[in-house]
Amino acid sequence: MATNDLLQRLPMKDDVTFTDLGESHRRTVETFIAAATIAAGDAVSLDCNKTNMAEKMIYVAPADTGSANTKAFVGVALAAATAGDRVQVVTAGVVNANLASGGASAGVPLMISTGGDFVDYSAGSVLQNAAITLEARADGTAHVIVWKQF
Repeated sequence: MATNDLLQRLPMKDDVTFTDLGESHRRTVETFIAAATIAAGDAVSLDCNKTNMAEKMIYVAPADTGSANTKAFVGVALAAATAGDRVQVVTAGVVNANLASGGASAGVPLMISTGGDFVDYSAGSVLQNAAITLEARADGTAHVIVWKQF
């Protein structure tokens, strides 16, 4: 089931600013079950390797374009998890994500790559544009906005 951090307040005065991302970020977080080891910040996909159709919609694994079973991107893991653990996934909104390369500046569209990482979106790619950077990549991560996929 999804939980939402909806817009809590929007100051009416122009000189009032937000000081905490948690005050107003419109982020949607859903709980899934980890099908494999997941690192915090990993892009995750539905695990289409499951034989039970219902399980395909509740198990996630690191998104990986090298496998046909892990290309159904759903969001970014908030914390690390091992197989069988529950894992909270940001399915829409701002989150710190792992980037394999690229994302050298803000405003770079991203798509999934391998091992739960994002890379710069390539025009003509068959993969969806999944997120956009809000800052330059630092130490392999950056804050991104995840686009709601389903």
